[in-house]
Amino acid sequence: MRLAGKRALVTGGGTGVGFGCAQRLLEHGAEVLIVGRREDVLEEAAGRLKAIVPEGKVAFQVCDIVVEDDVISAVAAAAGDNGLDILVANAGSGYPGPILEAPVDAWQFCCELNIVGTATCIKHAGLSMKDHGGGSIVTISSIGATKVEKWMAPYSTTKAGLEMLTRCAAIELAPFQIRVNCIAPGYIDTESISDNFSKEFIQDLVAETPLGRAGQPQEVGDAVVYLSADSGKWVTGQILGVCGGMMIPEGQDFEELNRMMYGDELMDSVIGKK
Repeated sequence: MRLAGKRALVTGGGTGVGFGCAQRLLEHGAEVLIVGRREDVLEEAAGRLKAIVPEGKVAFQVCDIVVEDDVISAVAAAAGDNGLDILVANAGSGYPGPILEAPVDAWQFCCELNIVGTATCIKHAGLSMKDHGGGSIVTISSIGATKVEKWMAPYSTTKAGLEMLTRCAAIELAPFQIRVNCIAPGYIDTESISDNFSKEFIQDLVAETPLGRAGQPQEVGDAVVYLSADSGKWVTGQILGVCGGMMIPEGQDFEELNRMMYGDELMDSVIGKK
């Protein structure tokens, strides 16, 4: 129980990556409050988490991270009398569309949610942690912060901003023993992906992943546990790709040249072809 007695707040904890992070935190002994904008989704998620981790302490609360009073209330509820130990700032979203046609609302929506909302969570979680000896803050970005995703400029741009926010917070909060890190997931098998994208698009995502499969929300949660437990106590200001290798900057493929030099049999064996 690496996180026994720790108190954690997970934003956007009712679905997808947030749910996976909450599950892993519970499994490692943390007391978890999941928050989001829809009470029905949160209630159902809390029930599922309780079924998975019967001994776990999980609660839910409605919170819109762009409303500061909501964030203040959520941090207070998660912290109790002893202060907050862990924040997973997962809530975020995108707004597809071409730059030449994107309305101002698209940029404002992504900026307010992905940057301002996350900054508000860091602010109030940090204030709680500062008064109680430190803690761990983990923001959730995306490989889209560093790899250009065509027709998703508001999302990619604000996720890149989120990563800089993480580094700034890591420097400012370090004197209070508050560590601030960021996880950048690749293709994660979540409800939002399966509900909104075609099978062909998903197959392309898998093909672009060197490890050859989708990630699971709980695998992002594994990284959250690492960063929040004693295993990560010397880590801050880092961007950790949990992406199956999608963040590796690939160049040209010289398979043809190697086949000319070494033959098909050898190359098939190292590539994995039979």
